[in-house]
Order: sequence, then C-alpha cells, then structure tokens
Amino acid sequence: MDQFSDRYPGWATVSRIAAAVLGGYGLSSAWVVLWGAMQDSRVEAILAGVQTSFVLYVAAAIWAFAPVPLGRVWGVLLTAVVALLGAARLLSVVWG
Repeated sequence: MDQFSDRYPGWATVSRIAAAVLGGYGLSSAWVVLWGAMQDSRVEAILAGVQTSFVLYVAAAIWAFAPVPLGRVWGVLLTAVVALLGAARLLSVVWG
C-alpha cells in the first residue's frame, strides 16, 4: 500500500473508482480517436474502434482495483491516453 491509501482509505477507494470510470473512459475514447485516424474509411474505422473500446474500458476498470499503488494506476492510464492521442495526432498529420 502507499501512504495515501494508509492515511485516507476512503479517499483511496474514491480515487480508484474515479480511475476506473474516468480513466477507462479516457482510454477508450483515445482508442476510438486513434482508430479513426488510422484508416481512410473513417466511418468503418470509428465503428471498429468503438466496438473494441469496450474491451479496453473493462480492462482499465478491472485494473484500477488491482493491488498496485494508486499512483501507478493513474500514471499508466494517463500515459496511455496521452500516447494514444499523440499517435492519432501524428497519423493525422502524416496521412492528412
């Protein structure tokens, strides 16, 4: 456990719930944006991204309650969101 969880166990649970809901939403949304930037047929790409984003959302929600430090949960989720959005931006610049 980390110091935040030891001092404020209620707030640690609220933070994990927020990481599961908000982090999972951000991760799945960034995934859909990446899929939309990857292919020329945007409608089909976005539909494929939406269909596969549910798996990412559930995985992020489950992982938010894994016995790892709370900072790592937030750090990995935010890093993944930034990386996916950066890759989508790079693809949209390169492919137009």
